[in-house]
Amino acid sequence: MGRWLDWLKFVPCHRKPERCFHMGGQPLPVCARCLGIMMGYLFIPILLLIPLAPPWPFGLLAQMPMLIDGGTQWLGWRQSNNLLRVATGLLSGWGLSVIVVDGALKLVQLIK
Repeated sequence: MGRWLDWLKFVPCHRKPERCFHMGGQPLPVCARCLGIMMGYLFIPILLLIPLAPPWPFGLLAQMPMLIDGGTQWLGWRQSNNLLRVATGLLSGWGLSVIVVDGALKLVQLIK
């Protein structure tokens, strides 16, 4: 794996190769779910520009699919796959972005 991805090693992730996407035959340094979460963080600047960004409860609800996917797999009820992991991770990352932006905007209003 190229050195340009080394910065991802700081992410607290289990890095199980079977749960990572592969590039050039090598697993990426984060699992599919963590990759999706980090991609979801890219919504922060977009949400800051939207005049009516969703309120934080939407961000909280966006965590449910990931919790259900990970929880049912952890309980042994079913086996997830990387496509579902990255999709639920992306939704979770978007939801966390909503929570951060909503909190930041409320803090700015409070300071004003």
